[in-house]
Amino acid sequence: MIAAESTELFVGPRTAPLQVVRLTSPALAGPVHAHVSGPGLHSPRHGGALPPGPFGYELGVDVSEHAPGTVVPARAVVRSAAGEESCAFSLVVGTPGWTVHLVGHVAGDAPFAALRAHLDLALTDPAYRFAVTSVELLQPYWDTFPQHRSSLLRLIAEGRVEVVGSASNVVGARPLLSSLPPGSPLAAASLGEAERSVYSSFLELRPFAAAPHVMLPVGTPHAAPNPWVTAIHHDWSARYTWPRVVCSSPRDYYVRGGVPVPRAPADDSPAAVFATHASRLTGAAFPSAALTRAALAHPREAFDLQTDVVSRSLDALTSAVDSSVVVWNPLPSPCSDIVSVHLPSARNVHVEFEGAVLPTLVDGVTVTFLARDVPAHGWRTYSLVEDDVDHGWKRGCGTEIASAHYVLSYDPIASLIAVDGPPLEAPRLIGPVTVWYSEVGERMVGSTTFTLWHDVPHLDPSPLVGVLGSRSPATGTLDAEVSRLSVAGPPLGPVAPAVTPIFARYWLHEPAPLGGLAANVHLEVLGPTRLRVVVVSDAEAFTATVRLTLPDGWSASWEALPVTLPAGGHVSAEVSLRPPRTPGCHPVRATLEGLPFEVYDVALLTVPEWDAEDPVEVLWVASSPPSVTVRPGESSRLRVVMASGAHGALPVQARVLSPRSTWDLVGPFCVGGLLPARGRLPLDFTVRAPAWATPGTWPAVVRVTAGDLVRTTAPVRVEVAGYHPRP
Repeated sequence: MIAAESTELFVGPRTAPLQVVRLTSPALAGPVHAHVSGPGLHSPRHGGALPPGPFGYELGVDVSEHAPGTVVPARAVVRSAAGEESCAFSLVVGTPGWTVHLVGHVAGDAPFAALRAHLDLALTDPAYRFAVTSVELLQPYWDTFPQHRSSLLRLIAEGRVEVVGSASNVVGARPLLSSLPPGSPLAAASLGEAERSVYSSFLELRPFAAAPHVMLPVGTPHAAPNPWVTAIHHDWSARYTWPRVVCSSPRDYYVRGGVPVPRAPADDSPAAVFATHASRLTGAAFPSAALTRAALAHPREAFDLQTDVVSRSLDALTSAVDSSVVVWNPLPSPCSDIVSVHLPSARNVHVEFEGAVLPTLVDGVTVTFLARDVPAHGWRTYSLVEDDVDHGWKRGCGTEIASAHYVLSYDPIASLIAVDGPPLEAPRLIGPVTVWYSEVGERMVGSTTFTLWHDVPHLDPSPLVGVLGSRSPATGTLDAEVSRLSVAGPPLGPVAPAVTPIFARYWLHEPAPLGGLAANVHLEVLGPTRLRVVVVSDAEAFTATVRLTLPDGWSASWEALPVTLPAGGHVSAEVSLRPPRTPGCHPVRATLEGLPFEVYDVALLTVPEWDAEDPVEVLWVASSPPSVTVRPGESSRLRVVMASGAHGALPVQARVLSPRSTWDLVGPFCVGGLLPARGRLPLDFTVRAPAWATPGTWPAVVRVTAGDLVRTTAPVRVEVAGYHPRP
């Protein structure tokens, strides 16, 4: 039995394309001839033998008398060495003019070899195009292989390489897109199978297209180019007129294809919202570098950066608004929610708004109240008024608490927690329990603490932010204040890394440093006593000095090298070394001096040891505490001591890694220092619990890097001891 099926494939000239009908049969043998008949359908009755293609035997049919989408009753007649057969089928008239854009891509954390493979293919086959979907990949590659810069820039200028992501990048390209959809692996055992896969994806994507173009990112983001992409590009164009299947860049799809470019997602985090308005209100520079870094950084570092931006922005905003408490709303719509502020010392106070007394909870030094209808992207101000009333938690009876939206009850026999009201995951609470009530909410305390706030229809953290201020206007929007105040203020975020010098190959441990690198330096080991120093410019022209730091007993053909580079340029110089006879590991450092902050690279050279079976460890954790305990309102030191057996000093950076709930307790996130040759270096973090901290215990580890070496401490138990004030 033969089978006939219409496709969306077209052959022949673009001015008069023929729609492909696919013919299949297990009995076909020898040369195959066929024709299709039906109302308004035309195909040659005595044409040549049909070529087998990726989709079977393919016959071109003239369907020009019908509009696309029309269903036409048709009959296919097929002749082969096995005889003549025919079958009836419904021919759905296709739509010519479509293009499938195959986009190769390589992502931010892919190895250098993957980017090099894409680059080599583009240099070998002019048809190949690809996208670099992250500047975080391009910057390290740009620094490490400056000899490839000219090829990369030429391909970018020709539109065959496109940078996707940050608007500020080392190659000076202006990205069209902020991100790229994930790609398809396109796994296939043959070219035909790969082409059928692309055609299937085309049929799936076409109904959602805004123009007669579909984009198909191909390949996994961390791998070399998909081996079928260029083969499909060349083979498909030799077979079919429509749809075109071509290697493309995202710009080919959006700009040349006339497809609307998607808007870059706006940063709607509180840090960005508050910074935007503080910048408009005070004239202070928007913290672009800090927020860009936060989007890429370790979650803990992102938290610290955003917290810093929020703090600075709210200080700037609150300085323009007079009141004892200012409640800020980062949302684009008015908001009513719970707000807490922390007093310098415990006081008996209540909250007032426009002279009206509000329900207030005073828990130690924390004042909590419900702020209603705070304007979108705006504020409301409140007064704290001294009184002699107890606004704290009061002991209740029973095993049930409630709010306007929820009821939570505890059954000591079942251990069920039961929750009434909207869907809510019951807390894991083990008794015995006590219940407490206040003017603002009710609380159940057992193995953990669970609070229901009155008039709050959710259990998520409040988006509102309360700040202690001075005094006066009750409600406002930031737009109304812009014309009134326009004085330049302090920076709204950090502008440079907190810990320097920066390791040249920083990408082994972290994203690009805050503010980016103006320049970089690299050491290449050419032999036991020969190094090559490479200095690259990532921004403007500069003059600086490369300084070598040698271990005791070493000498070099030079120890300081002045360099002057044009923008985007690079220079290299070789250095000959004379080692001592002392066996062991000897770090040689090259530091680029004279820039906003120093950058260094290190090469660990080895002088053979007389006892090679017992080598000396280069870096290890000499000591770290098993636990650190503080009480609310207290602080303590978390000290890690690093040791080295190397015969030269090593710059180190240490990062404390701990659960999200401890990020306000343990800091800073990163500290640094210089570990002496065959010596020790203490690295100190502070565990500080505010007076309102909740008791608990959490694990933490400290991760230490020295060049490309990485060491991690055993877990440290961090504890906030004692009891939270009432209850």
